[in-house]
Amino acid sequence: MAETKTVKNDWRDIFRAFKMAFDPKKMFLGYAGLLISLAWCTVVVAFFSAIKMIDASPVIFVKLILSSVKDSIPYMVSSVFSAIIPLDFAEIFVFGVLVFGLLMIWSLVGGAITRIAALDYAKDESVLLSDALKFARKKMWSYFWSPLVPVIGVFFFALCNVVGGLIGRIPVIGEVVVALGFPFALISGFFMVFIGIIGALGLCFMFPTISAEGSDAFDAMSRAYSYVLSRPRQFLIYCMINVLYGLVCFFIIAFVAWFMIRLSFFTVGAGMGQKFSLIQSLISQKCNIACLGFCSATSPEAKTAAVSLDRWSLKFLACMLIVYIFLIKMAVWSFLTTYIFSAKTVVYFLLRKEIDRTDVSDVYLEEGEQKTELAGMAEKRDDDSSPSKDKQENLSPDKEIKS
Repeated sequence: MAETKTVKNDWRDIFRAFKMAFDPKKMFLGYAGLLISLAWCTVVVAFFSAIKMIDASPVIFVKLILSSVKDSIPYMVSSVFSAIIPLDFAEIFVFGVLVFGLLMIWSLVGGAITRIAALDYAKDESVLLSDALKFARKKMWSYFWSPLVPVIGVFFFALCNVVGGLIGRIPVIGEVVVALGFPFALISGFFMVFIGIIGALGLCFMFPTISAEGSDAFDAMSRAYSYVLSRPRQFLIYCMINVLYGLVCFFIIAFVAWFMIRLSFFTVGAGMGQKFSLIQSLISQKCNIACLGFCSATSPEAKTAAVSLDRWSLKFLACMLIVYIFLIKMAVWSFLTTYIFSAKTVVYFLLRKEIDRTDVSDVYLEEGEQKTELAGMAEKRDDDSSPSKDKQENLSPDKEIKS
């Protein structure tokens, strides 16, 4: 007997995102996306640091992963601000290269995740990983340009004001032109604020739009702005539920991972004795890798105490422990990634149903997927009709006896 679909077509469907995020295909894509993103950032920063174009170390990305949650977020914010605020041309160029690569990576990965989530929620169907990647590859540039459209809009109006400021450099005439035309600069400022804020709010709908409708970047942008402006109250309610529920889910997953690591350390340490305690002290001194936001503060004595390993086998064991825990932490962040994409896809379908009056089950299917759906519907009809056939077969001997 087939499982009944649990879609409620209301805000309660957001709670399905927790289960949807644990899809092995989504988890694999999220894990791969994070690893490739980390490798891309490390290689780019290492290359431009080697040619003396920037003064930065690729170690910052490794520290970002290895440090605890409460330490990694302030560290990331301070690193980004310290890199952007000087507005050095070389640093801006490197930042652009990083963003370009990350957009390319997540256009493919995020597109495939939202495609799987769209078919899972709308049709209750499981799509092959290869088909999801194939769809994302076809729509690669639509995914790539959709988040950049608001940025281009803000940049265009900012450029208009810069051109007006250049005209103001002309003696007398330029000053008069700026004085008379400054209201246009204020209008440009309004459009920059409008496009930037609404675009940032509607950014979460762009990938789900392309995955559900099979459309382009322009349609993704127009729907994102339309849904935020048409139902701002509903949008904020859905986002609030999504964020609060996501934080609870992330807390649970992070706590389970931390508890698993701590139990492993405790039980192995109980058997291995002082040697394992020495290794654990060295790991804690280098980085709070096993914390995941649930550790107590490290004592100053433990931080300053010199810990060294005299044998290569102990050093090898310490390195492997760091690798294992690093992979676990990446799995936790992978869950957060897949949850965000899955939850935003559900929110998109709910708002589309309320604003466009489009049924939740209405999703774009390619030719191969349409054939699969038709075959599934035919199989379902055969299953539904089979009891009546059995009933007729059971009744036929009675009819023969009566005759």
